[in-house]
Amino acid sequence: MTTRPLGAPPVIPDDPGAWSGVLDVLQRRGKLPGRRRAEPPNGLMLSPPPRTSLTLAGTDRDATVAGVGPVRVVAAAREGALALALKDGVLRGVNKMVERTWDAATLAVMSEAHPETDPAAGLPEPAWIDDLAGGDLPPGAAVESGGGYAAVPVVEPPRYRGLAIVRVADRAVMRYIRFARCGVWTPDASRLIIGGEWGLMMLQHRAPEEPAADDADPPPAAA
Repeated sequence: MTTRPLGAPPVIPDDPGAWSGVLDVLQRRGKLPGRRRAEPPNGLMLSPPPRTSLTLAGTDRDATVAGVGPVRVVAAAREGALALALKDGVLRGVNKMVERTWDAATLAVMSEAHPETDPAAGLPEPAWIDDLAGGDLPPGAAVESGGGYAAVPVVEPPRYRGLAIVRVADRAVMRYIRFARCGVWTPDASRLIIGGEWGLMMLQHRAPEEPAADDADPPPAAA
């Protein structure tokens, strides 16, 4: 008997706005025990704003940095990550007792390793969201290539985890994604890849004149 690996999960491309949560997590929390259902698509779902004293600026429709302005979800992966790094087109991530690489263009898994020691054990703890108001950005923050915005893993009251996209100059929150644990931009900042225990999602910048739903071609398939 052979088991075929599951393919990439389907995605809902729509952007619910500045304040959202990971759809997969929200759906699973609402399931009844003991019932089997078809694998749901992943995406972003409208969620309340973060509980914080930081300025909630919201998205900028004219911004070209993915996540700061409108986006569409263009790809997803089932394999999760608590930290991400991107170099030379290869996405590297760590989860509990697992190291993986993905093709950054498609989120197709390239390699997987299970080291004896937990690669996630030394990851920095997420910052309390209100602590972003002053001082240096925390160690887990990822700054886009232009230097104007950062993706910061945070904790909000009571103890929800999420990813805050903040303007570096004044720490205003442009977007907040509840249940995301990490994020990294492509070199041109046109795509933001976010991750968590639930998997990965790729958010692509959407120009204001583009339709909200993704009618464009999907990312190219891995060779």
